[in-house]
Amino acid sequence: MATKPYIVGIFGPPGSGKSTALSFFEEKGFSVWKADDAVRDLYKADSAGTKRIGEYFGENFIATDGSVLTKRLAKMVLSKTLKLKILEYLIHPLVVNEAVHWIDEQKKLGHTHLALEAAAFEMDGLGKYLDVLIKIDADKELCRERVMARGKTEAYFKALYSVTRKYPTEYVIENSGTMEEFKNKFEKLYSQITM
Repeated sequence: MATKPYIVGIFGPPGSGKSTALSFFEEKGFSVWKADDAVRDLYKADSAGTKRIGEYFGENFIATDGSVLTKRLAKMVLSKTLKLKILEYLIHPLVVNEAVHWIDEQKKLGHTHLALEAAAFEMDGLGKYLDVLIKIDADKELCRERVMARGKTEAYFKALYSVTRKYPTEYVIENSGTMEEFKNKFEKLYSQITM
């Protein structure tokens, strides 16, 4: 395995193939982390995320077992862009903390090759820990079809697509073709960033 990059960040619109790209890095021996998994943990009973949701949006978004009623929360925030941004403002710092903690733990374990997938990599936040930032992109309509095929709604896709970050990066993989084409593009980029 090459010595660089040590830490890779993957971002892009919903349905672009970020999780697939993350799995490609895992196949290369990278330890991997997904922001969505961290959010799920933050919505469990008695977690910091659940407490923030209850305090700001109200206890009617908290289940009897103390976890977040994610479907109810999603229905509310996906219909109101401002509410979605507020939710992001409340939860994103906690997700960054989880990512930084994970990075520290991986380094203690001797794992130096890490790949993280998230919607946001602000350079004064999680982005400053990265050696390389990669955007996975695809045709918007194709992204929508992929998201809908997962059982998500049109509102879900539109809301998340509308808040997709745009970071300057020279590393972009276009994923509007076949899986084989995507893998080939990944291999080419992987060779480029690890030379």
